[in-house]
Amino acid sequence: MSIFLIAILILFGILLIVLEVLIVPGMVVGFLGLVFILLGIGGAWNEFGAIGGILTAIISLILGAFAVWSALRTGFWKHLSLRNRLEGRTNEIEAGIVHAGDRGYALSSLRPMGTVKVNGHRFEARVESGLVPPNYPVEVLAVEGSRLLVRAVS
Repeated sequence: MSIFLIAILILFGILLIVLEVLIVPGMVVGFLGLVFILLGIGGAWNEFGAIGGILTAIISLILGAFAVWSALRTGFWKHLSLRNRLEGRTNEIEAGIVHAGDRGYALSSLRPMGTVKVNGHRFEARVESGLVPPNYPVEVLAVEGSRLLVRAVS
């Protein structure tokens, strides 16, 4: 095994371990990195004897520790992660738009969840009991966070 192949195996193993620490969870990539490093050290041991294998192991350990330390210290991995934040809201019902006792109609079937239109606005709703077909009149019983509790009226 040539020294070039030994170096490639060890460097690729170190790269996989750095990826495991920074990006990829689950230990599979890190385990593969360790296997590549051990293959490189074993190749150095066969090619250059015990002293060469031990020196290769020490150098690999130092290079690996330095690579992980520098990756964490420089923050290069932050360029690989998302920094955007979701600012959207989930169907919040503004105060004063709808109150208990308001009437509207079902836009979709309520079985028990669906969409209703009350006071000209669309809302997600849950029917108190039973099923409500589309276009059937409903009455608001309560506002429950981001949806309405309704019942069918005749």
